[in-house]
Amino acid sequence: MRRAVALLAAVVVSLSSVLHRPLAAGARLAPAASLHRTDTWPPTPQAKRVNLTAILTLDGPFRTFLGYLQQTNLVEVFQNQAYLTDQGITIFVPVDRAFAALKPPALSGLSRHQLKNLMMSHTLAKHYELAEFEGLSRIGPVTTLAGGLFTVNVTYDAGTVHVRSRWADAKVVGSVSVDAPMAIYELDRVLLPDALFRAQPPVAPVPDAPAAPPPAPAGGEGGGADEAPPTAEPDPAAPGRDDPAAAADAPVSAGGASGDRLPHRAAAAAAIGAIALVAL
Repeated sequence: MRRAVALLAAVVVSLSSVLHRPLAAGARLAPAASLHRTDTWPPTPQAKRVNLTAILTLDGPFRTFLGYLQQTNLVEVFQNQAYLTDQGITIFVPVDRAFAALKPPALSGLSRHQLKNLMMSHTLAKHYELAEFEGLSRIGPVTTLAGGLFTVNVTYDAGTVHVRSRWADAKVVGSVSVDAPMAIYELDRVLLPDALFRAQPPVAPVPDAPAAPPPAPAGGEGGGADEAPPTAEPDPAAPGRDDPAAAADAPVSAGGASGDRLPHRAAAAAAIGAIALVAL
C-alpha cells in the first residue's frame, strides 16, 4: 500500500513539472482556433432555375425567336447571364407574326454573327420589372447585351411600354415571365438596329393576333334556356301508326292485337245469353 501511494505521488510530481515548464526564448503559444463569419453565412438561397427553351416553347408563339437563339447558341448565354451574375437579364421576345412581317431580304442577308447581335440586341443585362421601365425611360438610350453599338430607347406612358430601335417601334404587349432573375416580355415587332441595317428594311404590316374562340353558351352543352329542344327524327325502320300497310305487316303482340279481341267478344255474348235464359 505504501509503495502504491509513493508511486502515485511520483507520477503527479512528474506531470506537474511538465505542465509548468517555462517556454524557451522566442517561443510563442499557438493561437487558439476561432470561427470567422464569412459573407456566405448564412447561405444565400439560390433562385429557382427555369428553362428558357421550355418557357418560349410553351408560353406563346415564339418559335422563330427561339429557333434563332438555338442557331446562334445563345440560349446558354442568356441563362448564364441570368443565373451566374448579380444583375439578371431582361429579354424582349418578338412574336412569330412580327418575324413573318419582315420581307425575305431583311434577315436572310445577315451573317451568323450579325444574326447573333440582332438577338442580343433584344436583351438587357439586368432584370427589370414592368414598373421599373418608367425610371428606365428617363435615362436615355440603354445599352443592350450586344454592346455599345446596339442601344434601345424605352418609353413609358401610363403603363404602356415601347422599346425603340433605329428602324422599329415595338410595343410590350404582354409579360411572359417576370420572376427574377429572368424577365421575358412579348413584343409586337422585331427591333432593327442601325448597326445592322443602314436603311429601313422592308417590313409588311404585322397581322393582328388570331381572335379567341367565342365563349360557350351559358346553358352549358345543352344550349341556352330559350333554345328549343331538338326534334327527334322518326326512325325509318319503325312503322307508322297511320300507315295501313305498315299496320298489316306489323307483328301481332300477345295481348294487344285486334285479332285477339274476337274470342273475348264471343264469350261475352254467350255469357249474356246464358243469363237471359236463367232469368226466363
